[in-house]
Amino acid sequence: MDRPAAPDPDVLDRAREGDKDALAALFRSLQPQLLRYLRGRLPDAAEDLAAQTWLGAVRNLHRFTGGPEDFRRWLFTIARRRVQDELRRRARRPEIVTESPPDVATDDELHVRDDLARALALVRRLPEDQADAVLLRVVAGMDVRQVAEVMGRSEGSVRVLVHRGLHRLRDLIGRAAWMLV
Repeated sequence: MDRPAAPDPDVLDRAREGDKDALAALFRSLQPQLLRYLRGRLPDAAEDLAAQTWLGAVRNLHRFTGGPEDFRRWLFTIARRRVQDELRRRARRPEIVTESPPDVATDDELHVRDDLARALALVRRLPEDQADAVLLRVVAGMDVRQVAEVMGRSEGSVRVLVHRGLHRLRDLIGRAAWMLV
């Protein structure tokens, strides 16, 4: 599995000092992973949750200590908390959500988007902790230690969650393929 690159340490330092170009570079380097993670959890709220995550990160960047990998882990911890907050909010006040109109895209883009949408839909069928562990490990490219820190669990627990989640996904994919025959 290819591991996404962490932000450049110099860019992180400049961002801490308020350099807008450095903040934009951080955003560009981490936003795609962040959105994929959030779409795997709450696709209809992913954009809003990503915006809330970045607002929280920028607002508290002056308090952040650590290097690029620490920043990445911190950002995903903020995102995971936003997901949990949104799930609690929805449990208190259920609402009817309608699909937004699709973007115009090429056939190749639609194919990739459809494949990703199907994969994320399967991940959403996992129990919450398994979905988080699989998305953080596979989509965000974090190692087991980092996922454990983001989730507040032991490394062994994360390994078990990822293992069970991937096996359950394999079973779901197998059932889906069988239904097509």
